[in-house]
Amino acid sequence: MKKNLVTVLSATLLLTSVLAACGTKEETPAASVSPAATKQAAPTEFNITTINYNPEAPANDNAIEIEMEKRTNTKVNITYVPSNNYGDKFKVMLASGEIPDVLLTTYIFDSTVLNAIKDGAFWDLTPFLKDYPNLQKNYPKESFDNTKVNGKVYGLPRPRPLAGGAAFPALRQDWLDKLGLKVPQTMDELYTVLKAFTEQDPDGNGKKDTYGFTGAVAEGWMDQLGFVENTFNGFENMILSIEGKPTSYRDFSPATRDAILWLQRAYKEGVLAPDFAIMKGSQVLDMMKQGKVGMIPTAMDASKIGDMVGTLRKTTPNAGIVHVPTLTTPSTGKKYATKEGGFFGNYLISKKVPESKLKQILAFFDYGATPEGMELSNFGIKDVHFTLNEGKKVTTDEYKKIAAASLTNIWTLVDPYSRVQQASVDYPKEYLERDKKVVDERIKNGIFINNNGVTSETDTKFGSEIAKKLQDMKIKVIMGKETIEAWDKFIEGMKNDPNVKKIESEREASYKQLFGAK
Repeated sequence: MKKNLVTVLSATLLLTSVLAACGTKEETPAASVSPAATKQAAPTEFNITTINYNPEAPANDNAIEIEMEKRTNTKVNITYVPSNNYGDKFKVMLASGEIPDVLLTTYIFDSTVLNAIKDGAFWDLTPFLKDYPNLQKNYPKESFDNTKVNGKVYGLPRPRPLAGGAAFPALRQDWLDKLGLKVPQTMDELYTVLKAFTEQDPDGNGKKDTYGFTGAVAEGWMDQLGFVENTFNGFENMILSIEGKPTSYRDFSPATRDAILWLQRAYKEGVLAPDFAIMKGSQVLDMMKQGKVGMIPTAMDASKIGDMVGTLRKTTPNAGIVHVPTLTTPSTGKKYATKEGGFFGNYLISKKVPESKLKQILAFFDYGATPEGMELSNFGIKDVHFTLNEGKKVTTDEYKKIAAASLTNIWTLVDPYSRVQQASVDYPKEYLERDKKVVDERIKNGIFINNNGVTSETDTKFGSEIAKKLQDMKIKVIMGKETIEAWDKFIEGMKNDPNVKKIESEREASYKQLFGAK
């Protein structure tokens, strides 16, 4: 594949791909070939623009990409755009009309994307998908359902697991064991555990120098600490629309008031670290790794958990981390965990692409949805780019040498447990089966409400300002600088704010347009 690594000048910083090509000298084993590779003589050539989260992009014509082309009878030219510049580059392409054959959008419901779809810039893929069984069978159904625009599929989803990516409590298992406590199932039980972590010397050093938990917050929302509001409310969305009826800001609900009181108590009693309001995500991880807190809200990523466990065990050999599977929503008595939409972005196909070529592009992605295709793009060629170690695929230095990790954005690995697969030598082997059960529990009980694409022009203009006002007041109440009665009065005023009312009305109309009147 030919590569076009987008150059981004930011303070004269030039990002380029500097690794040498390595593929043509490598011998590759025989591999299955997609139908696209056998039905036509000449390779189908097309270009893709996608995002790159890595410092470098794959070198030109490396062995993995050559094999991807060979199996699909294609010649694919990929332009990698660094993630910190992708949004700007994307909008420039749409505005200029210079759209590549295949273009990744990180959010298909962005207004600029919706307008481009409305203007006919991209193919409606709905009538073609029936001919590509691997996409239908191996991608999560939710990844398609949750990215439909007006009931149609305009972009092939970049699938993601349905559970494990949201911030939810992770506890020190060894502290639980030392204090004779169990993994909590309710918010009351969680508070009891966290208070014990604060007051009962869980690290055994004879000092009261630990906190129950901490978490980073953001300017307009609770970020990591949002799990408290999520659990009390029983859903995640900040501004919700259900069956055409907007419930407006979740901050207006009695359940959010209860969540604030829960956090206020934690702050007052020293269970919540006092500087939570100014902490960064990296500092939250550091506090956990330093043994200063017994819980942080985090994703289940094995690499992150392994890093924490490995650091902790340097000083505390029996240290361990356990994920809370679900917590009960007090008002309903039902188990709650955040369930995700099953996607992070979609590949759009330009309407300038003729139908015959469109079908070959879909065949390319369809092969990428097979186990063989996913293995190739995510791990490479066996015994060259990865080896098997106790059943686990372990990438080699050759894989890293060609910066092949960026290819995982083209043919994504579809695995409900991908977040908890062993990705670190410090991730204990016994955690895998345990964490798979947590994922299963969260998928079974998780809540995801599809409000994707529900928009409001007023929210675009004033939403961040409103969210900041709500968040500022919320933090003041949690820290005791304002009373809960002051919160009540503030909320009544916000409910009557003209812009808030317009947002409610516009979201209702948008919901009905997208999903139909209920």
